[in-house]
Amino acid sequence: MSPLARRILTINLPAFLVLVGAWFYLDQYRAGLLEARQQALEKEAHLIAGALGEAALAGPIEDLRIDATLAPYILRRAVVTTNARARLFDSNGRLMVDSRRLPASDRDVEARRLFDPDRSIWPLSLARDLWDRAMNWLPRRGEYPAYDEVSLSSDWTWPGIATALQGGDARQVWTLPDGRLLIGTAVPVQALKRVLGAVVLTVDSAEIDAAVRREQVGTLAVFAVAALITFLLSVFLSRSIIRPVQRLSQAADKVRNQGGQSADIPDLRNRHDEIGDLSVSLREMTSALNARVGAIETFAADVAHELKNPLTSLRSAVETLERAEKPEHREQLSRIILQDLARMNRLISEISDASRIDAEMGRIEREPVDIGRMVVDLQEVLQSPRPDIRIDIEVERDRSLMVLGAEHRLGQVLRNLVDNAVSFSPAGGRVLVTVRRDRADVVMSVEDQGPGVPEEARAKIFERFYSERPSGEDFGSHSGLGLNICRQIIEAHGGTIEVENIREVGKHGLLVGIRGARFTIRIPALARGGEG
Repeated sequence: MSPLARRILTINLPAFLVLVGAWFYLDQYRAGLLEARQQALEKEAHLIAGALGEAALAGPIEDLRIDATLAPYILRRAVVTTNARARLFDSNGRLMVDSRRLPASDRDVEARRLFDPDRSIWPLSLARDLWDRAMNWLPRRGEYPAYDEVSLSSDWTWPGIATALQGGDARQVWTLPDGRLLIGTAVPVQALKRVLGAVVLTVDSAEIDAAVRREQVGTLAVFAVAALITFLLSVFLSRSIIRPVQRLSQAADKVRNQGGQSADIPDLRNRHDEIGDLSVSLREMTSALNARVGAIETFAADVAHELKNPLTSLRSAVETLERAEKPEHREQLSRIILQDLARMNRLISEISDASRIDAEMGRIEREPVDIGRMVVDLQEVLQSPRPDIRIDIEVERDRSLMVLGAEHRLGQVLRNLVDNAVSFSPAGGRVLVTVRRDRADVVMSVEDQGPGVPEEARAKIFERFYSERPSGEDFGSHSGLGLNICRQIIEAHGGTIEVENIREVGKHGLLVGIRGARFTIRIPALARGGEG
């Protein structure tokens, strides 16, 4: 049994142990039966004492006494309908009559068929005996004195007799050697306002014990059914929890042992509970992990390919340099070597930057950023390195342009887009940066007056290492990672980045040509005062 299953059973069992303990006692029920039996026995004793006080008297009024001849007859007739033992004492406390010593009364003889010794149900008798011993071993609400038949066989030594001879009633409970209780009561026998003796009735607790035993057996049956149901429900609950968790654990171990390769995580979403949610989360996590591993493998292959090109060029230039004799050839090869080294340095720097972005954006602390203020602050930084290119900035002033993000990364996106626009702009061209609010988004766009983006390149322009450069630009001056970095940063902010061509339309709505490209960024705005 798994530790979780044992824990579930352990949590459920103490409540039943408490109930079983309470079942063993049933003190209140037993005490109620005992009190009722004492009251009934006292009423019977008063009836017998009244009969004796009316019909069993002898002697003159001045010296009335109980008639020793009539008293046994009346006492024998009085105990016919009861199982109690009756004793009569005179005014001096001496035993006059004991119902056990009287001749047979008028009660019918009850005949019962004995069990066949060969077919004896001794296991049932043994079980009942062990049961009674266990019940008698358990502590009871009160401690009662032991009953000694020998010392009470003649003159009654119980203090209750003195109470009865003084005109009062007395009760007492004793413990018998077999563990049962003996209930006793003493009442006075009176005539003409004189106490002539006392009647004592005693009866054992066999009927009470039988009634309590029936209640205990019935309660035990209820507890047994409840315990069985609880056990089965606990087993079912533990299985319904443990097995799915074990399957998820084994699948997770498989993912770990396979080094991030694809593994089948059980789909438990139909359970509609926390374990189902856990399976969905694990599946999504594994899917993201596999996608991440695939992206890393692709990135590594792309990096190897991109680094191989300048290295090949560098190797070729170095080998040619050794054989070059003319100074102008050696100078030309040296420039090629320096260009390749610069290209490798720039490529490595941008590869390092791109590889850090995902991890950094996952743990960076986001804070409110005013995009309008950020663009204005970057206005001097965004000035074109080409004096013939003008950079204009237009910012909407009357609406909130706040977003939640990392300001330095958003600034990096803007610089990359402006640099890209400047590189495509013709001499005397203009780059326009605009920031505005569009419903629930902050929209930032960068427009140039270049040749635009070929339709077949629009779908892959944001891919890693893709480069579509204008004619006349030095080979290798761009790594093809700038726009890919922009997309990573914007998507990490929950936004989108798109590119479109700026179409020039004639008088009749006909397309005249392309007059530039527009990069548009949308980032969810940080609502203020219900705006958005």
